[in-house]
Amino acid sequence: MSEEPQPLTLSEVKILFSDELSRRENRLRCVECGHFQPVPEVEEVPEAPASESTEDSEDEVEGPKGPTCDSCGSDKMMLNEQIKYEHNLALDHVQKISSSKLENSKAIVEGVQDLEHVNNYYATKIADILPQSPDEVRALFARERFTLGNDEIAQIITAVKDNLGE
Repeated sequence: MSEEPQPLTLSEVKILFSDELSRRENRLRCVECGHFQPVPEVEEVPEAPASESTEDSEDEVEGPKGPTCDSCGSDKMMLNEQIKYEHNLALDHVQKISSSKLENSKAIVEGVQDLEHVNNYYATKIADILPQSPDEVRALFARERFTLGNDEIAQIITAVKDNLGE
């Protein structure tokens, strides 16, 4: 029986996501052998003067060739963009909605996790949402069959306010 993964606060997701995206880079992948290599620096090639000989026009003039694979010598290289548009959107979204620091989020999770009705999932949600009123706390637990007592709600709000410095 496998354990369920532990939920992460948005502060943790923001740090992990930005670290991962900062390490990725665009690379070339060979279609034939699968070898990865960095994209080479582009050198400007001076334009050759156009020749006016009609005899050379029958021969096919090949366009510029792309880089070749360091492993097999093939010129069938594809650009493998590892940082996709969707990744950048997700990182922007997490940065906008994550308003607390990692230390504060962890302190909130630890502060509310020992309450009776608060498990890892709800502790993480509390650290993400940062409820400031009893109605906001009740909204987090609205789908449950139990209702939180006033003392539990007060402890959650106190833990949030204490760790945000309010």
